[in-house]
Amino acid sequence: ACGFTLRGASLLPASMARVNLQAEDSNSALFSKLEAELKRSGVELVSTSSDATTVLNIISDTADERVLSVSARGEPQEYELFHSVVFTLRNSSGTVMEPVSVTLTRDYFFDEDDILGKTEDASFLRDALAEDVARLIVRRAALALRAGT
Repeated sequence: ACGFTLRGASLLPASMARVNLQAEDSNSALFSKLEAELKRSGVELVSTSSDATTVLNIISDTADERVLSVSARGEPQEYELFHSVVFTLRNSSGTVMEPVSVTLTRDYFFDEDDILGKTEDASFLRDALAEDVARLIVRRAALALRAGT
């Protein structure tokens, strides 16, 4: 087989059939993207950990930007957006697996003559980054659960 699968058509282990998703901020962009990614992957989201085959707990969720380069006048020209998440998994037997860390970055150039456009670009990149992180969390969780069984 060539390894090709449709986006969102990941084959998750049976231990991820019913997931209880926990995070300090359930209103964050990542939380909603993660809910959507889990549902798209065929996971049933449950509201209590006692009903879950796996509990996915987001321990930390940090999204920010840093300056990568500045102009001759000392004004930022290039930024790096980063999104870093640490999560744990607890399986149905109560075993908590080691924390897993996921970090993704994206660079973008800032044009001071097009502030509005670049602000919208940065917002779009942040949203896309959260979506990519959510997809990566689901893949990493599936791998960790397969390895732990």
